[in-house]
Amino acid sequence: MEFNQIFCILKRSEQEYYHSTQQRSNRFSKLSPIKQQKINVSHENQVKFVADLKKLTQELGLKVNYIAATDMDRVSPGKNDLIISCGGDGTFLSCAQHYQNTFILGMNSDFSHTVGVGSAGALTSTNWTNLRQNLQSLLEKNYFIDQWSRLQVKINGELIPRLAVNDIYFGQKIAYQTCNFHITQSGVQEDFECSGVLCCTGMGSHAWYYNAGGSPFSNEIDAFGFKVLFPNLKRNLQFTSGIVSNRNELIIFSEGDDYILSFDSREDVLTMELGDEVRIFLAPDKDVRVVSFYPA
Repeated sequence: MEFNQIFCILKRSEQEYYHSTQQRSNRFSKLSPIKQQKINVSHENQVKFVADLKKLTQELGLKVNYIAATDMDRVSPGKNDLIISCGGDGTFLSCAQHYQNTFILGMNSDFSHTVGVGSAGALTSTNWTNLRQNLQSLLEKNYFIDQWSRLQVKINGELIPRLAVNDIYFGQKIAYQTCNFHITQSGVQEDFECSGVLCCTGMGSHAWYYNAGGSPFSNEIDAFGFKVLFPNLKRNLQFTSGIVSNRNELIIFSEGDDYILSFDSREDVLTMELGDEVRIFLAPDKDVRVVSFYPA
């Protein structure tokens, strides 16, 4: 297929963030020298990558509209337009949240082969090592479209117009506080006293879910996973994790106030109250359409 328009969303680097106000600049000066250096190097990588990207797209004759991430709301792409997210996984997730009905290509502007340096970019397919090759493939239409599942919720029966590419978290906003809720999955019920519950797609199973002790699973499986975080192990629990098929939902019944529901770790959370019922499920016909390239 051919894209009508191509928009590239450019991440605001951490260095740009810290130098955007005097207050933030003062905070930057209090960071450790190692952290400051990492932020500065990351910014330099971003600047160089964007310069190379603009040069190559012009050289190849690819018309790309470049938009700062802070101006994302200015763009209203059509269903046959392409959004290029230029940054890291966070930029990709922001684009997937803002533009739910278009195609997305993830680019990692801070990629490094060195462990502990730069960004790995689990959601991105393009970095400085294959930028020219993938842009050429994009021009020649030598790519395929991956379908990545997303999660959605109903709260007290009302469908919420938010989607999650990686994960949805339910629990306390303050990490050290315990929350109480009731889960029903595949007809089995359990009460929990814990730090919350994390639900994830196959793609998200390699992120927070994995770091919380969950086992990654294929994005091609038509199901999602969940893991209860730090449950009270003194109780004889029937389950603390599981896989839920696309035919079922994970039902959470809140037994406390002021719990939150977070989509892909975004700050604009929803607040739950005592008695609220949350149903989490794979969003039907709402997959992320991701541009991917064949191996060289």
